[in-house]
Amino acid sequence: MIADHFARTRPIALLVAAAVLSVVSGACGGDSDAAAPVGSASRKVTVAGDSISVGLGSHLRTVLQGDEGDDGDDMVVKVIGEGGTGLARPDNFDWPSRIRALAAEFPPDVLVFSVGSNDAQDLTDADGRVVVTMSDEEAWDAEYSRRLTEVFDAFAPADGGSARTKVIWVGHVRAKKQVVGDTNRRVHELAASVAADRPWVEVEDLGELLGTGDGEASRCLLPDGLHLTADCLDEAARALVPAVDVGR
Repeated sequence: MIADHFARTRPIALLVAAAVLSVVSGACGGDSDAAAPVGSASRKVTVAGDSISVGLGSHLRTVLQGDEGDDGDDMVVKVIGEGGTGLARPDNFDWPSRIRALAAEFPPDVLVFSVGSNDAQDLTDADGRVVVTMSDEEAWDAEYSRRLTEVFDAFAPADGGSARTKVIWVGHVRAKKQVVGDTNRRVHELAASVAADRPWVEVEDLGELLGTGDGEASRCLLPDGLHLTADCLDEAARALVPAVDVGR
């Protein structure tokens, strides 16, 4: 049964992987200068997640560092997104471990984290073994929520103090393919639930930021039915500024 499930979900993964290649070279653009020098007095924003986050982070950098006459000298936006990733397949890319390393070694003032579009599949462990099938909805939700908790709690304040890093979760819009769109909205609901008792985590939603709500985000989708147009990425980035642009 598990093999059958992967046979069904593999086309989704291939679609996402193919779309990532076009997005990274096109509207969503890769982050070639993610390792740019950071001044000690700079406020740091890190954007992490899948290819959706790469596009959003690129536009957010433009808005925060170069918009409307602001020279952005005290604001550094780093994008560490990885196309084709999420929380379902740590054997492919382990985001909780990557985020824990970020928190320990180079904690930003703000972390924007956004995944979901690659996660309409069974959940595996770091060795690629299936631990929960997608057909077991209750167990899938519980395990996915646990993985979200790992990401959010990497920045939990110590000993009741205030958090060093503000975490902003950004949920994905409903994509054209039903299983992906349903999973995106399901993941967003899980993230909102996990964040509810974590005051250092703020919940944002591309569906709300773009006015597409819980319905298919038709006006914003590229021909692949998954990624967002440059205009909508810019619109979402500008709508995120009040949440991200701390300390001004």
